[in-house]
Amino acid sequence: MNDLISWLAEKVNELLGGLLAILTSSIFLSPDVTVLPQVTAIAGTSALVVTACFLLAIVAVGVAVMVGDSVEMRYGIKELIPRLVVGFVLSAFAVPLTGVLIDVANALTVSMTGVSAPTTEMITFVRGRIASAMTDESSALLIAVIGLLIVVLMFLLGGSWLVRVGVLIVLAGVAPVALACYATPWTQGAAQLWWRTLLGCLATPTLQAVAFSAGINLLVDPESNLPILLGLPGSDTVNLMLVIVVLWVTLKVPGMMRRYVTRAGSSNTGGVLLRAVLIQGVTRHLPLGRLAAVRGGR
Repeated sequence: MNDLISWLAEKVNELLGGLLAILTSSIFLSPDVTVLPQVTAIAGTSALVVTACFLLAIVAVGVAVMVGDSVEMRYGIKELIPRLVVGFVLSAFAVPLTGVLIDVANALTVSMTGVSAPTTEMITFVRGRIASAMTDESSALLIAVIGLLIVVLMFLLGGSWLVRVGVLIVLAGVAPVALACYATPWTQGAAQLWWRTLLGCLATPTLQAVAFSAGINLLVDPESNLPILLGLPGSDTVNLMLVIVVLWVTLKVPGMMRRYVTRAGSSNTGGVLLRAVLIQGVTRHLPLGRLAAVRGGR
């Protein structure tokens, strides 16, 4: 069993060394996928689809204005025209807007956690603790299993980064079609879902970077070592188990964001009051504004 445990510890050490080349410091940053040729091609096709749909919508609105005589139809068309304009403008600037949001999210991550996440420090710390703990034959098997579990969690962290980049590529490609859905009240839900998904993808690495950097710094820094602060016995086994906790918490962040994205949007009381105040302030400066404000207040 001693030879088997030593072989397993060596393989774990080799895998941790290979992770240094895979898990770079930019794992918690979102790449600007809008410059990729695949995204440009998909976005171009989406823009053509949006242009064709808007041409059909304009023709349909014109026919309805000429043919329809009812007040309800004319009132509905007057409300639909501003939506068409807003949807077309947002669709035209959808891809650049996505790139700006990615840059803003990366800047926020860097400002909160620094230029690079402590991935190298974490792997070096784990390798040192494993090498130190393997000298004790009574806990060698436990340390080897803990090290293998850390390797699995690190690979899962790298896999979640690849999945997030793939989702960003799809979101950037369909951005013109998604934002064009603001043109009608029946398709507005699709645009809101696109916003929630994009913001969830961009917020995930920021929250992961904060959780990962804070947890690893508490373990790596000898002056503020977490086991000592908690009054736990300072041992290599405890430090390695805390590394597992940090990685597990970091991997739980995408699940939290997934629940935020998939839940239906609910009306916020503060948002309703804010919209009421804005509408009242705007209508005061319009003709018959005071009468409209009084009616709106009632």
